[in-house]
Amino acid sequence: MSHTIRRVTPSDAADIADMIHGLAEFERAPDQCTVTETQITAALFAAAPTVFGHVAEVDGEVAGMALWFLSFSTWDGVAGIYLEDLFVRNRFAVAALPARCLRPSRPNASTTATPDCRGRC
Repeated sequence: MSHTIRRVTPSDAADIADMIHGLAEFERAPDQCTVTETQITAALFAAAPTVFGHVAEVDGEVAGMALWFLSFSTWDGVAGIYLEDLFVRNRFAVAALPARCLRPSRPNASTTATPDCRGRC
């Protein structure tokens, strides 16, 4: 079984929307989740994205996702990230993917995000 964690691409939008709806079902609030694939695409791939993401693949199939956005601490004067959603499809939960999604995908990767990290994180 091969595992890969990578930045999202436009072709992942349908899987991401599906997993967000899966998260809503898990939270027992499926009727409150109205997000669409079109909204996900716009949020992730606009000229100035409002959210960023990574997907976990197992043998080429999207198994999980992490969606995050930039934050800024006015008290400390530093940028950071806020992890909005971390979701792994049930059939892949045994592969320890939730923990893998939280680790940097490359050695010495920064855990602090800056606006110019898009495409390089």
